[in-house]
Amino acid sequence: MQLISFKNTVLLKRGVWISAAALAAYAAAPSMLSGDLWRRPVMTVVPLCILGVFFVYFLRATAFHRLADQVVDCSDHLQVRKGRTDEVISFANISGAEVSTHLRLHRITVHLRKPTSLGDRIDFLPQASLWGNLPAVQQVALRLASRALEEDRS
Repeated sequence: MQLISFKNTVLLKRGVWISAAALAAYAAAPSMLSGDLWRRPVMTVVPLCILGVFFVYFLRATAFHRLADQVVDCSDHLQVRKGRTDEVISFANISGAEVSTHLRLHRITVHLRKPTSLGDRIDFLPQASLWGNLPAVQQVALRLASRALEEDRS
């Protein structure tokens, strides 16, 4: 068994949400502290809306909400955890794997033949030691795809 995903994905995802909350609090703090929040609410609402639009764009561009928390290669299947959901995915159910890059972060997407409780694809960040090495990340995806193809042939 080998962990092939980034081990701190949960912390990274929580950090994104906490950062968004901190930015919203930072934008609203001057109006709240001076008492202008109720007299001139537009001065607070406009910056919060701008931050909200930026955050929604960031989430859509990176798709952090789709990332699996942990992916373990167990030689004959993948063990995937996302939130409180654990799923065992056999290589026979994998139709392919590819690497995509969003905001200079490489991610591996494993496409499934039959949807599971996690959906029809599994997205995860590779181990941190591979983040700056795109060819190594592509090798991980290629190995997953070739093992799935071997399993499909047999």
